Amino acid sequence: MTRAVRVTGTRRARIRGFNAGAVPGLIAFVVGAGLLVAPWWSKTLPASDYPLVIVPGAIFVSFGAYASLPDSWPRLRTLALTLSMAAFGVMCAAMTLTPFHPDPDGTYTIVGIHGLRASGPMPWWARIVAGFFAIVCLVTAALGAWALLRGTAGRGARGDDS
Repeated sequence: MTRAVRVTGTRRARIRGFNAGAVPGLIAFVVGAGLLVAPWWSKTLPASDYPLVIVPGAIFVSFGAYASLPDSWPRLRTLALTLSMAAFGVMCAAMTLTPFHPDPDGTYTIVGIHGLRASGPMPWWARIVAGFFAIVCLVTAALGAWALLRGTAGRGARGDDS
């Protein structure tokens, strides 16, 4: 005997009350947290490379937090997305503003970090792409911050989000 099962709407996969859709976000969060604490735990990471692992760590942590938070927490999700867009925008802006010529010792100084080595200067087309993403991400972060401020400080008398 077979039964007809009617499925309406969308349901996320759940495993004993745990939202299985949050697992990829949690993995990204853990990887980012590992990158963030690498300068303090690693004995082989030179001090000059600290920013090179902290910035991607911040990006991974914030994107992972956004992906793993439930939809029922809209303000926290907005904060996580705002932070991730800001971190990614700053990284793209730093790539866009890299110097055209290396320092006398053959290395590059990017955002005050000395001694970065590259096979050559960043091509013009890559600067355009990185600059475009920097503008888009930083504007998105500013709009997210504005929405958070407006949503928490500028609420109506009814206390709703309208």
